[in-house]
Amino acid sequence: MAPIDAFLGILEEGPGDVPCIFNPWRDWDDRDRAPRRATPALRRANLAAYLDARRKSARFLLLGEAPSHRGCRFTGIAFCSETELVHKPRLVAREPLALTSLDGAVKPQRERSAAVIWSEIERAGVAFEVVLWNAFPWHPYLPQHSGAGVDAGPCGPTSNRKPRRTEVAQGRSALGSLLACFPRQLEIFAVGKVAEEALGRWEEFECAGYMRHPAQGGEARFREQFRKSVASRL
Repeated sequence: MAPIDAFLGILEEGPGDVPCIFNPWRDWDDRDRAPRRATPALRRANLAAYLDARRKSARFLLLGEAPSHRGCRFTGIAFCSETELVHKPRLVAREPLALTSLDGAVKPQRERSAAVIWSEIERAGVAFEVVLWNAFPWHPYLPQHSGAGVDAGPCGPTSNRKPRRTEVAQGRSALGSLLACFPRQLEIFAVGKVAEEALGRWEEFECAGYMRHPAQGGEARFREQFRKSVASRL
């Protein structure tokens, strides 16, 4: 578990002095269950169990953009919401994992991209051969008072935003530390343009291919590309 512990240490420390970032493995707020202070450790334990289940069997890594405020922010696992922990627990890890949201016991958080990706993983029967991660692994959100107007949508920690290029750069060492957790070299597929561009800049990581991100109308294309690039080879 030493490589996993080192990886978790990088995540807990988080990026540099960057505003409007929530660190699921260090931070908590009023959306977390009581005792709130304990929830980051639960998310670190969730991620450790997820990685340990795949340590000897993983072959592929799907690299997305950044965590959403409904998914990894509460589970500690990329592209994974509490709904997957409740309804697909044996696909996620070999042991039950913790729900950390305030109402998780009665209404677990649900994230659409996570639902799409896990449905494909379940269909392919390859849960422990696929690792999910993000180019920028911490949750970026819009400023609480951005002056965008009442019709511009949510802001603050209940919002999502695209990470800036300078922010994404801080995910480089985290990806290297993650890959060191596995004895086998993983094939890395970029899920979305942010990940594809990051891998293009990070010469130590080879990009095995591109998949459309399932968000914003990309679901059908993602399913097609996942089945061709990953599921068909297992």
